[in-house]
Amino acid sequence: MKQRYQIIYLNGPSSSGKSTLARALQNTLRDPFLVIGIDKVIGMMPERLNDWNYDTITDGFSWQPVIDKLGHISAYKIHVGPFGKRMIHALKDIVVMLAQSGHYIIIDDVSFGKMGVDAWQDVLRNFNVFWVGVSAPISILEQREKERGNRKIGSARWQAEHVHVDVRYDLMIDTYEKSIDDNVALIQHYLV
Repeated sequence: MKQRYQIIYLNGPSSSGKSTLARALQNTLRDPFLVIGIDKVIGMMPERLNDWNYDTITDGFSWQPVIDKLGHISAYKIHVGPFGKRMIHALKDIVVMLAQSGHYIIIDDVSFGKMGVDAWQDVLRNFNVFWVGVSAPISILEQREKERGNRKIGSARWQAEHVHVDVRYDLMIDTYEKSIDDNVALIQHYLV
């Protein structure tokens, strides 16, 4: 007998299509799933705590340049300041509270590697969670990043290289190889 999942956890780099997938799942699944993610929590914060335009380290979230061996900026990674760390913990607390209240939840997240996802697995250990890794080829992520216009060029590459390192998922999906409808159907296949 299949397990009934209360939470669907989507993890992947920026521009991989997690938000689009989360909304498509939400509109397709029989049970009313709530969508929450790190972007929503960041949106709750005062803008002055984050810096998405320059290379200034902040108390919230900001971009930090990654310098290659030749001294050039090769990519950008997320810097999480002290307030940003508190907000990541708050996101986990909100998800747990919603789940304890009986809600179904889709988490749209960017956690880096085994340590980041293990922290979620620890917090959600008492719930039935379906763990999904979301990916796309780096060239496609970079194309989407440019088309969106609201991402630091080079951030998707760094995230793609770090987000899934040593993580075990119930399912890995590629949003370039398969259509949104195919990926929704694939996830639904595993859900009761």
